Amino acid sequence: MSQLSQHAVVTQEGDFVVQLTSPIQAHFRYRSWAAGFGCERWEAGHWCPEELDFALPLLAAAATLPADDPIVQFVAGIPAVIRERVAPYTYKQTLLLRWLARSQPALELFTHSAQLCWLLVCFSDEQQWSEETTAALLTRSRVEILQVIAGVGHKALVKALGRVQLDKGDYQELLVLRDFLGQPSWLERVKHQSSINIYALCAYRKFPLLLNSAWIHQYDYSDVTSSTQLHMALCEAYRYWQDALNMAALLEMADGHIALARCASFDDIKALHDRWVDRLNQSSHLIRQGSTLFPAPPLAGNEHIFPITSAEDLFEEGRLMHHCVGSYVRSVQAGECYIYRVLSPERATIEVRWLNGKPDIAQVSLAYNDRPSEQTRLAIRNWLIQVTDMDGAPASGLLLNSA
Repeated sequence: MSQLSQHAVVTQEGDFVVQLTSPIQAHFRYRSWAAGFGCERWEAGHWCPEELDFALPLLAAAATLPADDPIVQFVAGIPAVIRERVAPYTYKQTLLLRWLARSQPALELFTHSAQLCWLLVCFSDEQQWSEETTAALLTRSRVEILQVIAGVGHKALVKALGRVQLDKGDYQELLVLRDFLGQPSWLERVKHQSSINIYALCAYRKFPLLLNSAWIHQYDYSDVTSSTQLHMALCEAYRYWQDALNMAALLEMADGHIALARCASFDDIKALHDRWVDRLNQSSHLIRQGSTLFPAPPLAGNEHIFPITSAEDLFEEGRLMHHCVGSYVRSVQAGECYIYRVLSPERATIEVRWLNGKPDIAQVSLAYNDRPSEQTRLAIRNWLIQVTDMDGAPASGLLLNSA
């Protein structure tokens, strides 16, 4: 943005004019707040309306640039209360400002329901509505506006939407908000909360099975700074949750999901998971009808890696390693995955699945679900390359999915 400032000026009328020659040629201006904040381009010797939103982060830039910078001078013309309230919305921010500058109904909607106004501005732009269509909808009730843009509308949802606290106000958070509007179960969980963290909704979106967990609703989102960070933080708990549900089914525990839902922390989930591992590994009666031999292993082993070829051996692997690999017996019998025992460089268990027609290491677990060393991961990678003759190209998830 500092480079942009070098090619920009603020006119006496308060307009922000930019003229670039590199890397592209561009000559455009934003009108002042008083003139409606419209965007125009210079063409054939005069200014023409520009429908394209250049998506310049003017408000964020103004917060970091010196006071004499043209961007700061231009942004200072926007009423302070508007600057403060619009700053959290980075996606389509300029378009939002434009509507607030020239439409009293838009300003009133933003004052009472900022998230809804932002959603409407983004939706109308994506649908390429005419200004008349958007202006007409702005005169209707908030419930009616929500019904049009989300397909569902009632007062409780409008109120809940207004309690959502954004972080970046970017496109990804917009998608999360849209999902929230279409998920009644999410609303049920947050309807009594005075403030709804956007990252809580991100968690519901990425890990829907955890929606019934007491733990996910007590999770501290205050230190979360991105959806990627959140995903990494919750991935391990999600895997434990899925494995525990799988074990509950094998153990014929009709109330297993209820016990899981009551866990108030990740430690509680892991402790319950480990107790069920012990029960599963002690339950030889779970080997049911037909042969206990598995289908032929799809990949050959080597001097350190051996295929597990029977249900009995699979349960023994789980007992020795103190993890829930025994719960995979039905998946192995169905050919959905295959389990291998690793003896060196560390004692480990690996799960092989097929991804886009190629073998993929879905999981690598040491005893008690500890994580493998880099040396172990490399040994498994080299084995997979050797047995599949992949010319040095490992399966995509080999080093990413290791537990």
